[in-house]
Amino acid sequence: MLTRALVLASLGLGALGLAGCATQRSAGGILVIEVPAESGDGSSRAAATKEVRGRMTVGERLEVRLGAYAGTGYSWTLSGPVPAVMQVTGADPAGAVASTATDGRVGGPTMTTFGMTAVGQGEARMRYELARPWERTPDGARAVRTVEVVVDVRRAPEPDEPDAK
Repeated sequence: MLTRALVLASLGLGALGLAGCATQRSAGGILVIEVPAESGDGSSRAAATKEVRGRMTVGERLEVRLGAYAGTGYSWTLSGPVPAVMQVTGADPAGAVASTATDGRVGGPTMTTFGMTAVGQGEARMRYELARPWERTPDGARAVRTVEVVVDVRRAPEPDEPDAK
């Protein structure tokens, strides 16, 4: 159990290096990938892309938490279908938005959560876009910020294997 916790912690540190300010941690079978709001969200039309990688096993839950600012009109969406190795269930949040402001002011930071469960082995690639749904640039682009989440889903260890829970 301790070895598994150390491996998961090291995976989180690896993601920090790849994604800049994104964090990753696992607790209770949930892989959490969090990308905080950036102060420039919405001020520049040049889409910035960030890539975050992680690992999980079949049966574990994934929560992707993406930060933005309330009142700007920008919202996060999953661009494209849910990968075949993942499944959204009734228990998983699908674009739920919650305020993260600690001072109670309107227009503060928010966190949008997308959740799903790993149902098969393989690579899950998800592209999340921050955009105003009604706006498009002259070249047809909408997103001001993009987060690419790539998760390697492995089979769950058998009960008699050393890494089994």
